[in-house]
Amino acid sequence: MWGVNLNPGPRSGGKEGKKLVHGMHVYGNLKRCNAELLKSEEYLRKVVEDAARIGNMTLITIMTHKFGVDSGVSVVAIVAESHISIHTWPEYEYATVDVYTCGAHSNPIQSFMYIARALEAKEIDIYVNDRSLYAGELSEEDLARLINVRTFESVQD
Repeated sequence: MWGVNLNPGPRSGGKEGKKLVHGMHVYGNLKRCNAELLKSEEYLRKVVEDAARIGNMTLITIMTHKFGVDSGVSVVAIVAESHISIHTWPEYEYATVDVYTCGAHSNPIQSFMYIARALEAKEIDIYVNDRSLYAGELSEEDLARLINVRTFESVQD
């Protein structure tokens, strides 16, 4: 069974008003993972592809980099909703994972937990941070300025 440490991340203040921008950031550390899996660039690429699908995200592109024969791998995916990344240290059976989405239809927690299972993590530190922007966080002057800027930009197009 996993040891899971859930740590709510910092939150922006003033959750009043309409949500203008949806943002959920799920990130954390995977410990006591399968070291062989952490070395496999192809396996990690597939894990990220699957995590995007499982989290209901639209995959745009994936970049990978292997740091040496028995060394770690970095995988970064750009999804239409934002990004997913994994960075591994097989010598320590350790990986860091970052899943951010600005799509309200997406589920970054599900993606993160899929990655944890796929890497056979025995201990998980997970942080969940609401990075949304709410109308209550902006002054009336800021809202008016933003609306005018958007109107001006759309007229110029």
